[in-house]
Amino acid sequence: MCRKYGVLYVSDEVVTAFGRLGHMFASEDEFGIVPDIITCAKGLTSGYLPLGATIISEEMYEVISKPQADGAIFTHGFTYSGHPVSCAAGVKNIEIMERENLCGHVKDMGAYFEEQVKTLIDLPIVGDVRGRKFMMCIENVANKETKELINPDAKVGNRIADHCQKRGLIVRPLAHMNVLSPPLTLSKENVDFLVATLRESIEATMADLQNEGFL
Repeated sequence: MCRKYGVLYVSDEVVTAFGRLGHMFASEDEFGIVPDIITCAKGLTSGYLPLGATIISEEMYEVISKPQADGAIFTHGFTYSGHPVSCAAGVKNIEIMERENLCGHVKDMGAYFEEQVKTLIDLPIVGDVRGRKFMMCIENVANKETKELINPDAKVGNRIADHCQKRGLIVRPLAHMNVLSPPLTLSKENVDFLVATLRESIEATMADLQNEGFL
């Protein structure tokens, strides 16, 4: 529809690019979409230095690379644009990713990670486990059938994260959810530890919530 009506399509790949889903860019390889613009950051340098980039199609470049009127220029610069140190980190990071075949590793290990994280669905408060490869989310609910949420005052996502941290695992709490974005070098042993720790931490959280009357 966008192509039909001349609407530009933008893919936000700030999280999904550079290996998170097993590809340098997920739009086309994972979802079959060829965007006009891709925004990216984070994995571009593996977080060692701040760096973001906007990638545009050849069609767009053909327009903005040429003056559209006498004396006209495309002014698209910022104080820290093209920072040489950040760009050097980005180039080296991509070189290491290619040399170590990290995208291939994520494709292989991501399938196992997905499979194992989804085993947590049998827990009474886990209402959904969704995501792809190294980008997963666990949604915690009060009722698995109706998807009714646990009272926000319980801060279930934070409780699970706290229990995990006590056991040596850091997960991200997001309201009633926990987001999992592991390092691209994650091993099978790491996955087994991660899932076992999550299970133990969710069970400990359930006990807390029952004791406090939230369940």
